[in-house]
Amino acid sequence: MALLLASTASPAVAAGYMFKPGHPMFLGFPNNPGDYCTGGYAVRGTSGMFIVTAGHCFGTSGLPSPAERVVYGTDARFGYAIRNDNVGDYRDNSFDGALVKLDAGNDAQQIVVDPLTGRSPGNGRVMGYYSNSAFTPGFVIGKMGRRTGWTEGSVTNWQEVGYDENGDDIADTFDYLLCSTVPAARGDSGGPVWRMDANGVMAIGIVVAVLNETGRMCFNPIQNVLNRFGAWLPVFAAKGASASASTAQPLIVTERSGPAVPINLTPVLATRL
Repeated sequence: MALLLASTASPAVAAGYMFKPGHPMFLGFPNNPGDYCTGGYAVRGTSGMFIVTAGHCFGTSGLPSPAERVVYGTDARFGYAIRNDNVGDYRDNSFDGALVKLDAGNDAQQIVVDPLTGRSPGNGRVMGYYSNSAFTPGFVIGKMGRRTGWTEGSVTNWQEVGYDENGDDIADTFDYLLCSTVPAARGDSGGPVWRMDANGVMAIGIVVAVLNETGRMCFNPIQNVLNRFGAWLPVFAAKGASASASTAQPLIVTERSGPAVPINLTPVLATRL
């Protein structure tokens, strides 16, 4: 699938914003207290650089009005939503992701940061990612989110989750996500899920939801995100060149060191963040 579909052109804006995974994404206007998410990883396709985030940040039925697609970061506008794949029932086509196109003159550094403190795990520079096959129960991960910042925990299971769309405690639509013990809250959606180990900082996925009973986070693995958008992950070269300019190939870990992650296809109620 091509990364970029036909989209409405965004107006020219002042240049110079440098996005980093974990930056806040205020929707519609700067510092919007009622409508914000978190920016995930930068990805590249044949059409350029994009930021991935949760699709439901822009609604559950495609893209909203043009004014509601404008995205502001820590101090300025940096992009414009051009694609939202969070549409319909997920039982047969599970995915929750969107693409934000960077405005002309803006760029992204693949350096994971905590939006509340500015801290990074290690030097924050992303060196690669773990594929779905490499996950195992107890696999330690962290996440960055606009609401709760840097939190950590571990992978638990693949889970079919149900969303109550009508306020009657009955699941109406469904998703299939990888869940964890990591705390998260509304506003963290789209944020980078990562792991810091001997390989350096490795991309794991993007935040999507929490389980209602536990408040623990579930996420879309980065492999699913890249496959969905036909994209690749810019990473830092071993010598530290800028990830946006680097032609380095990402380190991809495919082998797991323990048992397979359990699968639970019995839906559990969850809330999109």
